[in-house]
Amino acid sequence: MAGKPKTGIFYGWVIVAAASTILALQWGCNDSYGIFLTELCRDLGWTKTAVSGAYSLFCIISCILGIVAGRLNDRYGPRLILMISIIVMGIGYALMSTINTLWQLYIFYGVIVAIGTSLGWVPAISTVCRWFIRKRGMALGITEAGIGVGTFIMPPLIQLFIIKFGWRISYFILAGLLFVLGLPASRLTRLNPSEKGLYPDGMKGTTESKRDGKLISNTKDFTFKQAIRTRQFWLLFSLYAISALPFGIWVHLKAYMVSFGIAEMTAATAIGLSGGAYVAGAMVISKLSDRIGRKAPLFISFLLMAVMMLWLVKARQPWEFYLFSTIIGFSWGGFVLFPAIIADWFGMKFHGSIYGMLDVGWGIGGAAAPLLAGYICDTTGSYELAIVMGATLLFIGTGLSLILKPGRECL
Repeated sequence: MAGKPKTGIFYGWVIVAAASTILALQWGCNDSYGIFLTELCRDLGWTKTAVSGAYSLFCIISCILGIVAGRLNDRYGPRLILMISIIVMGIGYALMSTINTLWQLYIFYGVIVAIGTSLGWVPAISTVCRWFIRKRGMALGITEAGIGVGTFIMPPLIQLFIIKFGWRISYFILAGLLFVLGLPASRLTRLNPSEKGLYPDGMKGTTESKRDGKLISNTKDFTFKQAIRTRQFWLLFSLYAISALPFGIWVHLKAYMVSFGIAEMTAATAIGLSGGAYVAGAMVISKLSDRIGRKAPLFISFLLMAVMMLWLVKARQPWEFYLFSTIIGFSWGGFVLFPAIIADWFGMKFHGSIYGMLDVGWGIGGAAAPLLAGYICDTTGSYELAIVMGATLLFIGTGLSLILKPGRECL
């Protein structure tokens, strides 16, 4: 069949495997920031607000530069951009092993690691979108399942490294893992199926599909300016910002659990458990969205996140935190819907640029929430107010998800 390589394996799945590996490494490292937070506060005498501030700076820079990364990927392709991403992240984590002052934390993590991360997320996701149309949801689900795998493995593993070797050597180990596993994966990627003489989904003539009852063609593309002039884009932007709010407490979850007398390794395991649940959520939600559209699964994801944030207020026992991590991790699988919605509604020609702009919304939510949570804890001695505020906004997001309409309907 046209579009099939001699092995019978569509190269798009190689793209998915490479992108998933890179996301597993990047998010596994980044989701472990909270594991290091308690160590930095204890060993260097810094407040939770101060350490959270570096993560907030990381979110702002990585997401704002995601716009640039999307455009660079559209122009130069993922082989170069993802290679640079891995190298810069590796350098940043190696430097983290040497920090002694706050300015070093903010520069090494908040700037250097952020720049490396910004060049990874959007190019990886946007590239996968280009290789699939009919199976786009499933392909994105598998790709983003890499995030869950990384989160499942890395926090407990890093906690073990910290116990055995200390937090400085643990940062250096992270740098090594990025170089050894990430660089080879980046070299496998290609921007478009045409570079391999293939077609999207591996089938000639695959040019359109239906989403939410509307015909979506990958040949009628929105420009970047057209997309950001629609009301629906800014509704998506707001929802993406709200979806990042649980990370406000996520960065502090180990500290929150330890405050109730829970062992550090147990806390790290609970954090890692969310990664395994995320894999299941990304697969189930993405496959469901290919069949019934993106809207209903997105609503369910937001509702689950909101309910579990309220559950966290009363959680005290390990099993309660395990349940929280499992369900909210599953609901985070709904994140896979955002790049798919951008592709469905606005086309693929400028997908990297448009999705990069949307990612700024996540940066706003991801930056504000950890810093606010750290400040509230430092001033009140409790995270409860921060958790309740996050739950309230997630319920608002649940309502907003019900009024989404395909982008072409708002022109």
